[in-house]
Amino acid sequence: MLLENDFLVTYDKSRQIDFREKFDKPERIIHNSAIAHEVTKRKILNNSTEEEQKRLYAILNGLPGLVYLRTSEGKVIFANHNFKKIHGDPDNRKCYNILLNKDEPCSNCHTQATSGTEILKQWQCVIKDTIFEVFQHPFQDSEGMQLFLMQMLDITKRKLAEEEMARLDRLNLVGELAASIAHEVRNPMTTVRGFLQILKNRDTSHENIGYYDLMISELDRANGIITEFLSIAKTKTESNTVVKLNNLVDSLYPLILADATNQDKKVILETKKVTELTMNEREIRQLILNLTRNGFEAMPSRGILKIMTYMEANSIVLAVQDQGIGIREDILAKLGTPFLTTKEGGTGLGLATCYNIAERHNAKIDVESSSSGTTFFVKFQLS
Repeated sequence: MLLENDFLVTYDKSRQIDFREKFDKPERIIHNSAIAHEVTKRKILNNSTEEEQKRLYAILNGLPGLVYLRTSEGKVIFANHNFKKIHGDPDNRKCYNILLNKDEPCSNCHTQATSGTEILKQWQCVIKDTIFEVFQHPFQDSEGMQLFLMQMLDITKRKLAEEEMARLDRLNLVGELAASIAHEVRNPMTTVRGFLQILKNRDTSHENIGYYDLMISELDRANGIITEFLSIAKTKTESNTVVKLNNLVDSLYPLILADATNQDKKVILETKKVTELTMNEREIRQLILNLTRNGFEAMPSRGILKIMTYMEANSIVLAVQDQGIGIREDILAKLGTPFLTTKEGGTGLGLATCYNIAERHNAKIDVESSSSGTTFFVKFQLS
């Protein structure tokens, strides 16, 4: 053992190797440095990937509607806040089980990415009375796994607005038709009716009087239908006046009571104090009479019709309640459509006229119907 250049040096007599070599090889130092650099690089990459993933999830959480990621088998592996708020945490459950409570996949979104198969990108579905527009974007992750980004937008209000616009378009079409032909048809009818009355008075044998009466009544019926057409097509602005709704209902009560008595039915009037409202009195009279007559026709003998007025929030409500058999669900959604009627011999214009009058008065008609009867609520908004 020797002391050389301040190092303790040991010689192996058999091999005579300087053990300083173990502490003095540059290759070993470079190798260890490369490993440390690679570990640091991977940590930076992992951190960058995690940050990018957080940003991606933040974007998905900020998207409107219900957004989730699913596998080809339907397993939900991510859901945004809107989705969790309604359906809770997915917990890797299947999307058709979460959304529809089904054990079998949907025909639309359960699509394996096989060659020759076109994957559906957009469709509509109904879940618990809510209409959704569904968007599906297929992609593969970094490991080659097939995933689908799903977005579901609630379009229920848009659909209802489209249906309302379609109904108004039909009303406008009927209005244009009525305005163009009503007056032209009325003139010859008036002439024919006048001559029939003259011939009836001249028939001394009185054998044909019954025929004259029949023809005159049919002309009067046709004239009534044309009058309803003109009510729908009304474009001329009439002067509105301040009207007390209760006074108007009271003035119509004797006429409504007479109709009820003739049909062996009853009518009850329940009016509460309501404020005055600017309206077209003639049109509101027509609306009330149409609703009450529809109610009488819907009821059997001894049925009771109830007419009510009251205040509700910022509106005046006129309600007409009958004790009929109710209105079918498929008809309820189409009420107010011209020519739609369930009555034998009806024209389907009475309710269309009511809806048109309500619209001109910034009012809304709501309907509640069951097997025990139907109630029409006409709600006049106070300005």
